[in-house]
Amino acid sequence: MAPFDSLKTIVADEVIQSFEIVWQNLGKPGGWWTGQQRIEIAEEVRTSNQPSLVERVSDLSQYSHGEGEGISTYVRAVVRKIAYESSSIDKGTYEEIVKVLGEDRYAELAAIVTQVVPIFVLSDLLDFPKEELPIAEDGDPTKERPDDLVNTVGFLPTFSPKGLPHVAVSLSLAQADNARRMLLVRSMYSGTNFDEMIWEHRCLSRQQIELVAARTSAINECFY
Repeated sequence: MAPFDSLKTIVADEVIQSFEIVWQNLGKPGGWWTGQQRIEIAEEVRTSNQPSLVERVSDLSQYSHGEGEGISTYVRAVVRKIAYESSSIDKGTYEEIVKVLGEDRYAELAAIVTQVVPIFVLSDLLDFPKEELPIAEDGDPTKERPDDLVNTVGFLPTFSPKGLPHVAVSLSLAQADNARRMLLVRSMYSGTNFDEMIWEHRCLSRQQIELVAARTSAINECFY
């Protein structure tokens, strides 16, 4: 069975296509993580759950930075914090993380997490099994960093927004993964109809969708 075949009868083609593009690239070497490490980051999201109050990642310093064949316990803790406790990542926490991982690795890690979270959450909401992750590909990270970055948008260096919402460029330090993240956003949110005030291609009206989006952002204490 091809990836996401089970969802194709109930999920729009545009959404499925964006999922497939994410899966096609997830196990490839990225800018700063190997294919195997990228799959392990995604697997940590896949196999973890919303933590209770006592299970939250409150002190990252207690986790080991040592990386053997797999990602470190520190990286796993950061993955869970981004996936489930993103509102707790203030400037101090961010600086603590990048002191260990560096800006580039953190940006790519966050971009991976924010690609797989909505896919797995949708499966959970529809009571479908979470998709198996692709096989990691061999190769070294490119270690390429985009040019023309600015430091006026968020914690990380980003591209200049140039009229775009800040959330669209928030992870542009991980350029390719951020583009796939925004592809997911477009397919699952507005499709190609974002500039239209009335949406007729969704089961909910635009007003209803914007209300859900605003309420969800408020509950998650969205940075933007």
